[in-house]
Amino acid sequence: MEKVFLLICITILADRCNFPPKEFTLIGKWKAIESSGSDANKMFEIRIEDGNEITFEKGNIAIDKLRNNTYEAFENSLHISFPKEEYYYIINRHKTDPEKMFLTPADEYYSIACDEGCSFLYKKIQ
Repeated sequence: MEKVFLLICITILADRCNFPPKEFTLIGKWKAIESSGSDANKMFEIRIEDGNEITFEKGNIAIDKLRNNTYEAFENSLHISFPKEEYYYIINRHKTDPEKMFLTPADEYYSIACDEGCSFLYKKIQ
């Protein structure tokens, strides 16, 4: 019986090794699911029920609920341009899930904009 169980375990592990791990890509549709920050005493996380959705397409097109925008991404920096305003973020990839990312608001020099730290957790939905 032990040999059968061991054989099943080895088969399952070998089968899982055939699937390449998913890699992070900004391209896709993302939805904000959580915000986090600090109130100087402790860190807090707030679930977002109906979060903002944004789609990043090839050709540097970013689509949100209001309009098409353009974006530029360099390593861990993201710049989204609206017709009359611009937003800058630092991208932090989730440690274990390539379908999640943290966007931290920044200034045009990519310095973090929040004194106590803040970020939004986005999950890829498409």
